[in-house]
Amino acid sequence: MSKLTGKELANELTNFVNGYNQDNHTEFIDAFCREHRTLQQSGLRLIFKLIERVASEEYTTDARNETSHKVAKQMLDGFKVEVIKQYISEGTSEDRAKGYVEEYGSLPHSYLGTI
Repeated sequence: MSKLTGKELANELTNFVNGYNQDNHTEFIDAFCREHRTLQQSGLRLIFKLIERVASEEYTTDARNETSHKVAKQMLDGFKVEVIKQYISEGTSEDRAKGYVEEYGSLPHSYLGTI
C-alpha cells in the first residue's frame, strides 16, 4: 500500500464522510481501536490537532461549520478546566494552576507522549 500525502488523506476522509453511513463510521472506529496502541495514540493526536485548529480564530467559518468551531472551542475550554483541577489536586494553588494554563497553553495533543 502506498502512503498518502496529508492532502490525499484529507480528501479520502472527506469522501468517506460525504456519503453519511453510520455503519461505515462504526466500522472505521472499531478498526481504528484494534490498531497497534502506539498508532492509536498517534492517530488520536492528529484528531486532537484537528480539533485545536477548528477551535482557533484562524479557522474560517460560515453557517455550515460555525457550530463545529463553537463545539471545538468548548471542548478545549473544558480540557483547560480539567487541567487546572488536576494541578490543584496535585497541590498547586488555583492562581498558579491558572497561570500555567495561560502561560504554557493546554492543548490536548501535547499531553500524549510519543514512543
